[in-house]
Amino acid sequence: MNRVYAPSLRPRLTERDVRLALRLRAATASAHSRLERDLDLLRPPLSRARFTALLVRFWGFHAASEPAIRRHGALAHLMDGRYRLDILARDLQSAGLSRGEIEALPQCAAADSLGLSVEGALGLLYVTEGSTLGGRLISRALSEVSWLPPGGVVYFNPYGSRTAAMWRNFQNELTAHSSPAADPLIEASALDTFAVLYDWLAH
Repeated sequence: MNRVYAPSLRPRLTERDVRLALRLRAATASAHSRLERDLDLLRPPLSRARFTALLVRFWGFHAASEPAIRRHGALAHLMDGRYRLDILARDLQSAGLSRGEIEALPQCAAADSLGLSVEGALGLLYVTEGSTLGGRLISRALSEVSWLPPGGVVYFNPYGSRTAAMWRNFQNELTAHSSPAADPLIEASALDTFAVLYDWLAH
């Protein structure tokens, strides 16, 4: 997982956006760095087996966490086109897994409680949506490997040229839900998400 804030992709933010963005960035910096360092996605060799195993783990995370987010009507407009479980299923099928094998994969039990509240869902999404910025670097590196399946590996770059706009829209949604009561809950959920991802992916 690469840096959430790629300098060239930073959208123009309002003062209120900046306060919450800086709070979240500062609060999660250490957890983010640890996950990025220990996962080390771009270390050579970029093998098919390693990335298939990683996609399996990401599928287990999203399979457990996305159902809670879907229950929040207040986020329905935000989530249009953002769910990634189907993208992961297509990537895994391209890697040779059958639909039955994918549905039988283990799920991350700790992830099913991350998005139970709207604030919890936003903290979770801060991590997963932010990962798409750095994910473009991973996608670019994978495009050069010989084992790339037809259609590539879409999970790391799900929005393509819309990545910066999708991140900007998410930042707007964060601001809309920001309040003195909500912000600590969003922050706590983002930290919990990094912790769950670390235990599920890095180990």
